[in-house]
Amino acid sequence: MGILSKLFGKSEKNDRQESKPTLANSNPATTDNNNSTNSNNPTTNQTDTMEENNKKPEPDTAGQTQAGENAVAKSKIYNLIIVDESGSMSHLTRSTLSGVNETINTIKSAQRQFADTQVHTLTLVTFDTGDPRGNVRTLIDNKPIEQVEEFMDYNPNGCTPLYDAMGMSLSRLYNLIKNDRDATGVVTVLTDGLENASREWRPGPLGELIERLKSEGWTFSYMGSAHDVKSVTDLLHIDNVVEFDHDVQGVDSSWARESTSRFSLYRKMNEFKNKSPKASREEIVEAQIRYSKDFYGGRVTPDFVRTLEPGQIFVFGSNAQGIHAGGAARQAAQQFGAVMGQGEGLQGQSYAIPTMEGLDSLKAAVDRFIVFADEHPELSFLVTRIGCGIAGYDDSQIAPLFRRCIKMENVALPDQFWKVLGLNMY
Repeated sequence: MGILSKLFGKSEKNDRQESKPTLANSNPATTDNNNSTNSNNPTTNQTDTMEENNKKPEPDTAGQTQAGENAVAKSKIYNLIIVDESGSMSHLTRSTLSGVNETINTIKSAQRQFADTQVHTLTLVTFDTGDPRGNVRTLIDNKPIEQVEEFMDYNPNGCTPLYDAMGMSLSRLYNLIKNDRDATGVVTVLTDGLENASREWRPGPLGELIERLKSEGWTFSYMGSAHDVKSVTDLLHIDNVVEFDHDVQGVDSSWARESTSRFSLYRKMNEFKNKSPKASREEIVEAQIRYSKDFYGGRVTPDFVRTLEPGQIFVFGSNAQGIHAGGAARQAAQQFGAVMGQGEGLQGQSYAIPTMEGLDSLKAAVDRFIVFADEHPELSFLVTRIGCGIAGYDDSQIAPLFRRCIKMENVALPDQFWKVLGLNMY
């Protein structure tokens, strides 16, 4: 029997029909050591433990919003962060720690804000071949997010057993929660190098595992650098992908985008739970798959914006006099409601940013736009390459003015701006 058949065991039909055991008795090991067969093998101890638990299911009352027969179970969100700790990450240590802790704080914020509908835990796994504790290490083990402290245990060294880290941690978490209808996984991978040291897992079985978990509503995101990121993520069936520049700015931008996307996912799950408290398992999974596919969202402005959906705003470069005579400004006036004589602000389905009065003035106008966009989350803003036409500026001069927009889910930027900010969006 292969790895996946051992891991998943029963058919999907039987999985849906069997009783749902409590997770309280599960006590997985805290370190996955490549030198230990039992801790390495994702198909032995964890599966045996679940089968034993299945014999004596207990009612799970920890995640309920009401008492009695009308109780509504909360969504149990198992956050898994898998972080490359190989030697090539050494010059990015501070930014990596900052990004991990930013994500931890994002999860904590979601737990506080959505406490009526969600229960969050965190598992954090690091990997390299230079640590005496083993190549794959579970440093935070399925801990309630309120109990998670600042993460500091990060010392890059050695090679990159990426597939082992993913395969072991995913199969372990799956075996922990697979029989709980209210549980789902939200998985993030950060790596700066191509796989070169795994012993147990290969891309084929790992991709099949990820595809199976996606079909059950799990969310996957991959932040990669210094290797052919798109080829690897295609191989592993991961759709939410960011490639970051192998420097501090790239890592910082990547984690900022990740944390914002996570909170947006939690918000959507909260809204669904409030609207459909009695949804079936199939309905829950369908919603989670939909949200997962849009995890990083469509936040790249097309080169040519021909039409707008309701609520979308075309952001273009203007002049203080509001003479919308050429380029994007002319299009805004002809198609999207820009008003002649209005040099700045919302007009119809467009927003003007004056670009011809100097860089300091342009920066101030961008800052005003950012405040406006933040105050109007119901609108979606498509920023064009403002200032990079007749105004004569380069992308490298304008894009940094929009750095704060990395954390704003309702603002899309041109691909050229994202690249200046250290990210390549797929």
